[in-house]
Amino acid sequence: MNKDYKDNLIFKLLPPFTHSYLSLIRLDKPIGFLLLFYPIGFVLASSGNIASNNVLVLLLMFFLGSIIMRSAGCIVNDLIDTDIDKKVIRTKGRALASSKISIKNALILLLALLVIGFLILIQLNYEAIILGIVITPLIALYPLAKRFFILPQFILALTYNWGCFIGWAALGSNIPFSSICILYTSLIFWTLTYDTIYATQDENEDKDLNLYSSTLLFGSKKVIILNIMIITKYFLIIFYGTSLDFGILFKILIITIFIINLIDINFIWKNKPEKASSYFSRNNYYGISLLFSIIMGSHFNV
Repeated sequence: MNKDYKDNLIFKLLPPFTHSYLSLIRLDKPIGFLLLFYPIGFVLASSGNIASNNVLVLLLMFFLGSIIMRSAGCIVNDLIDTDIDKKVIRTKGRALASSKISIKNALILLLALLVIGFLILIQLNYEAIILGIVITPLIALYPLAKRFFILPQFILALTYNWGCFIGWAALGSNIPFSSICILYTSLIFWTLTYDTIYATQDENEDKDLNLYSSTLLFGSKKVIILNIMIITKYFLIIFYGTSLDFGILFKILIITIFIINLIDINFIWKNKPEKASSYFSRNNYYGISLLFSIIMGSHFNV
């Protein structure tokens, strides 16, 4: 077994010939598809009826869809970035960059994932289908953006949180559109924060390869800007809950999460690239906590 795989449970459970493919679609790193799922989960949880059959079915469909589309996005990213990945310490061992998988096989897997994703999408209503199709081109735009756009993480943020609108449409638009826009904006700041921190791992290589990133753009003011963005995120989350008449319990929970997140950035991560991956993974806990807070706010209005 490859030493890169030995400590991960999914590689222990599945045969060796699948390992390169699992690595290609990052199925060993569930944080990616969880961060894609949370924006949709937040909207569905806001409905005030999360235990209904309709919402539970939507949660399951969107969870599966998040796994499928994040996997497809990883393949697109690696196909476009193969030449770059070979030159970066963190990514040179990726399946395509190290030639463990051929481009042909990667394209076949990508096509299969897109077909599955489309089959899931067409189970939704017309409005949600249109919104799902509209965002698809941005899946390819993000890996290209770092070559041409000064803030590529913004493209990722727009894409990763678009599920807010798809979930809203799938629910039948029973939440005010203005509230969804507030939530979407807050989550853009969330993604910008965690992906800027994640990008600090590659800061030197990105500079050498003349690539753009928010880490390079923010420069020495990075930590200050990150603090401003995380404060803005939680302020907008509270504003979102207020627009839906969530009670004081929701606000207490959000303020608690905010304080923990602020401590994490300033006293645990502390602008150290070697700790960036751990911070990125901890955003799963922030996502779960936000989901719980929204459920409490929408179902127990105290």
